[in-house]
Amino acid sequence: MLFQTYGEKCKPAVLFFHAMGVTGASSEPVAKHLQSRCFCILPTSSVYCAGQTYRGKADEVRQIEEFLRGQGVERVEMVVASSIGADLAMAFLTQTRIPVG
Repeated sequence: MLFQTYGEKCKPAVLFFHAMGVTGASSEPVAKHLQSRCFCILPTSSVYCAGQTYRGKADEVRQIEEFLRGQGVERVEMVVASSIGADLAMAFLTQTRIPVG
């Protein structure tokens, strides 16, 4: 996976899941609008990353959790998902040990 972030790590975390056929960058306009109030995390699924292999939703969730922990995120305040990204968001919400508001 690849990750883009907007905002400061000390602010409430908002995690975006993108739709099929696009990347995390598709959420940039909203993330840029929220960056003064939130720490926005825009992952791009491995299936859309050159040189990476998609290994399934569980692996995607693992990568997201590792990234969040590496950024010092102990809680996600909101999850935003569109289209097929909602499927990965549901996997994240049901599998993660990171609290979600």
